[in-house]
Amino acid sequence: MIHRSIVLSLVMTFVVAALAASPGGQKAVTFTETLSITQDDWFPYQIIVDTRGNIFVLSGRERTLLGFDLTGREVLRRQIPRGQGPGEFDSFDPVFSPDGRLFAADWAQRRLTILDLDFKVVHIEKMSLYGDEFQMDSKGQRYFLAYQASKARERNRVVLTKCAPSGDVVKEIVGYEWGPRRRVDGMYEDNLYRTQLKYALDAQDNLIYAFSSKYEVFVASPSGELVQTITRDVKPRKVEKEDVDRLLPDPSKKSAYQYLVPDRVPAIAGLFPLKDGHLLVVTFEKAGEETSLAGDLFDINGRFLGTVRVPKYYRWDFLLAPMKSQAFVWNDGFCTIESDADEERFWVKRYRIEWK
Repeated sequence: MIHRSIVLSLVMTFVVAALAASPGGQKAVTFTETLSITQDDWFPYQIIVDTRGNIFVLSGRERTLLGFDLTGREVLRRQIPRGQGPGEFDSFDPVFSPDGRLFAADWAQRRLTILDLDFKVVHIEKMSLYGDEFQMDSKGQRYFLAYQASKARERNRVVLTKCAPSGDVVKEIVGYEWGPRRRVDGMYEDNLYRTQLKYALDAQDNLIYAFSSKYEVFVASPSGELVQTITRDVKPRKVEKEDVDRLLPDPSKKSAYQYLVPDRVPAIAGLFPLKDGHLLVVTFEKAGEETSLAGDLFDINGRFLGTVRVPKYYRWDFLLAPMKSQAFVWNDGFCTIESDADEERFWVKRYRIEWK
């Protein structure tokens, strides 16, 4: 039996910090912890939230989907069977549809499985692309980071792709080449900090995305029209020795790869649309303490309001490849996966986002 420990905290305010006033006289944002869940010997690596606010966690070591209600009580525990039959998966990238069904993309098999609330297979369809980072808007339109072959054999193209509810590709929005480059001497050259295409959908189905090392965030309407570009004239922090030591392979071991180390880290680490039209952009800056991250807050018009401290979610600075974030905004809640300093103990937490 796995020991479970659930801690609720209604009084702990994680952090309050806003360096500029918001509209209407509001002056600060708070992240107040309202739920903390932990288990022995689990490895949570992705969280999603259903239409009722229940939190679902993918745990990697045992390949299990765990569900918790609003109070933190476990309500679901399902093994994700590996295989190619109905209800079996090579990869498992889930989202909840607006009607509460679970859509699980299996990019390795180019297959999408739809499951009901009892986790029974309702429908299986073939995907028209190889893609992960699956998200869905309120109309059932699907978004993926699709992987396509590039002219360079060792590299791929990563393309933010919009699909209709039927699965047909509607639009390729933006893309870039990703992966190592082969040199004439047979060595492979790669960037230590690879470009990552990050995107999010807000409550109005606007698409928010960033895809370069610059501080540029693009906002597109549900119809695909670019309606806003958010920029800041700031220099990201310099790459530090601890960054290089953490990410570079052991120099004593021979490798066919040579990594290019830039002077500065990329600008944007995560995008989190808030329900009131504000946008929280987590950056790779340091917030001055180990337990928090730096997040830039923008209003509905893209005006910079100030920098806030954000709860430090697990692997916020994982820069080697695109991946889903270990944090999720649902209504006024900020849900995170967090770990101790040794990454041996993990928690799933929920914070209430409030203006003060």
